[in-house]
Amino acid sequence: MSEWKRLALTEEKKEERRENDLSLTPQSLHQEFHEQAHHLHEVQAMHTHVLVQAGMLPETHLADVDPSQRLEWILQELHGMRDPDGLTIPMRGVSAENVEINIMSNDSQTSVKLTIREEGHQPFERVLPLMGEDLNVRAHFVNGQLRLRW
Repeated sequence: MSEWKRLALTEEKKEERRENDLSLTPQSLHQEFHEQAHHLHEVQAMHTHVLVQAGMLPETHLADVDPSQRLEWILQELHGMRDPDGLTIPMRGVSAENVEINIMSNDSQTSVKLTIREEGHQPFERVLPLMGEDLNVRAHFVNGQLRLRW
């Protein structure tokens, strides 16, 4: 008998014993499943990303779960990028008069609320959570780009 076939039969016997073993608890089986399912974290992150883009997940919940990931998702959605001293978000086709920027600070974080208004449409709003306390955020609208610096 080949080594491969012997290993396959051994694994098959282990699985049979496991299926007939009533001493295993649902909690241990659940834990074992999560240890073997390495792709679940990736699937969950992508699912959450899709919900964020669709506006279906409250931003306050995301801020509690993982604020740095939330910023990455929003930057990806807006085709923005991080700079060493801030962020740059392309705003081609938007005039500076239609962009409203509110900077909000609390004890642990600074947030930038970006609102874009266009006649005949609902305002487009996103809250960008910035890590750090008391950041001196400055906003510049240059050549169709919003540049946030701190």
